[in-house]
Amino acid sequence: MSDQGEQQTSSPLPPISSLPNNIYPPSTYPQPSYFSSSTTLKQPALIIPAKRTGEIIKLLSGGTDDSNNIVYSEKKCKRVYGVEVGTDYNESDVEEGYNPKNERKLVLKSLGAVTLGDVKQDDFVYNDYRIIKLGGEEDTDSTSNYPTSSTAPPGRISIRPSYINLPSNLSYNVLTVDQVLTRILPNQNINEIPSSFEIAGHIAHVNLRSETLPYKYLIGKAILDKNSKTIKLVVNKIGNIENEYRTFPMEIIAGSGFDVDEVEKLCNTPPSDGNEIGNSVQIKVESPKHDKLMIVQVKEHGCKFTLDFANVYFNSRLQSEHNRLVQYIINDASKNNKKKETIVADAMAGVGPFAIPLTSTNTQHSADTKIICHANDLNPTSYKYLLQNGQTNKCPKDRLYTYNLDGREFIHKMNAQGIQVDHYIMNLPQMAPEFLNAFRGYKFHRVDENDRPMVHVHCFGEKPRTPEDVTRIERQVQERCESALGCPNCFLNGKNDVNIRIVRDVGPRKNMLCVSFLLPLEVGNVDKIVLGKNGDKRQRPGEDDDTKEDTKRSKE
Repeated sequence: MSDQGEQQTSSPLPPISSLPNNIYPPSTYPQPSYFSSSTTLKQPALIIPAKRTGEIIKLLSGGTDDSNNIVYSEKKCKRVYGVEVGTDYNESDVEEGYNPKNERKLVLKSLGAVTLGDVKQDDFVYNDYRIIKLGGEEDTDSTSNYPTSSTAPPGRISIRPSYINLPSNLSYNVLTVDQVLTRILPNQNINEIPSSFEIAGHIAHVNLRSETLPYKYLIGKAILDKNSKTIKLVVNKIGNIENEYRTFPMEIIAGSGFDVDEVEKLCNTPPSDGNEIGNSVQIKVESPKHDKLMIVQVKEHGCKFTLDFANVYFNSRLQSEHNRLVQYIINDASKNNKKKETIVADAMAGVGPFAIPLTSTNTQHSADTKIICHANDLNPTSYKYLLQNGQTNKCPKDRLYTYNLDGREFIHKMNAQGIQVDHYIMNLPQMAPEFLNAFRGYKFHRVDENDRPMVHVHCFGEKPRTPEDVTRIERQVQERCESALGCPNCFLNGKNDVNIRIVRDVGPRKNMLCVSFLLPLEVGNVDKIVLGKNGDKRQRPGEDDDTKEDTKRSKE
């Protein structure tokens, strides 16, 4: 971890060098009175032509996906201002014909400082490829494709970076998490204010970077205070997803189960060996006393889900993707009038965010379309809640079939039993493309070669920095899938309806993607992989394939 040094003069926190363990205890959180004083917030901004204001806000807001929104959007604060003399233009520019009324200043979210450029441009938000593209565009009228004169001062481009000092004299009660943390955390050490979090029921989950770990208890309290009506527990991920069940270790940093006195004591007790223990002060949720705290209820697509957040994989930021793919399959089923039913195989089903809404009789489509889903997950805890959620949401036993198998074994089973699957879902972003090797040697049971399964694979991919990056990155993802299928270049012939879409922004350099395609006919000519202890299948300890009952129906 980098040396934090002394705090900025406006920070209410003591120097980190004065703390025994280089971590701020809960008692250092400022009193509410600290936030009542009048201060200003320096925010990055973008100078734009006034007539393009609506168009550019729409572009930078990211549509319905708020994770792509880089436009400032705090309560009771404007996001569009007039340009400022001395900051954005000079009186001499006006004398040369520049008209400041033709431009606007759009306030952006602050993503943290970078080392490039002068102080006006010193924020990571300007690295967003949309802003880079806008800055390189020829000045045009948004209602036509014909060039128009620049709205900028002589020698400057119309769309350019700036900044703005926003007044703020709001009390602590109405400040947002981002506004609170901006006032607490030292901006010279933090690249990005960690104000975003995922919600699962009453739990808020954060994934703090190394530079923010010394402030984790302050961050947890800010999130809890600002969301006290819905959030009862704040947890921080303290490791990577490294096991086969896609779960990760976590610690409680605020809320229920958080022993303030114990944490305060640990933070203020110097290490016995004279060495700093850094960020090892943790209250882990694996302790049995916290088991009940991690059971949450969530709602998606008109269905209710119960799950153990500590022991299953569940990401609330995927709700829109769950809904999108569910609706896609429903629409596909309703258009296919020649078939009596549509069959879906969900190879990594988790607690059922795809399988349950597809088969629940509580949904509007259930009376008009018959969808059968074979849902599988290797994690026995996920499987337990998959069964429970199937019962809760009234999924008939002849529509929802559940399995507790390895993903590759499940795909082999579907094919061996002659189940004519219309859609395969593979929602395991870290490694789902590699599971495509289970389709090698696939037997197509239908006569029409175009009547093939549509495969939906979720994975991670590089985030494009320029428009030119998009084609290169998409091809990289395609090649990864082709390699696993054992069919190089099979996506280049145009026969497999390949579509790649961005699901969500995961980090500064990574996106989550969904690759959808018709299963290529070529896989039928590739040698089938052998599953076993020394093969691709990852077996659970003590599992005996010859005697294990691996298939159950949801209401047995």
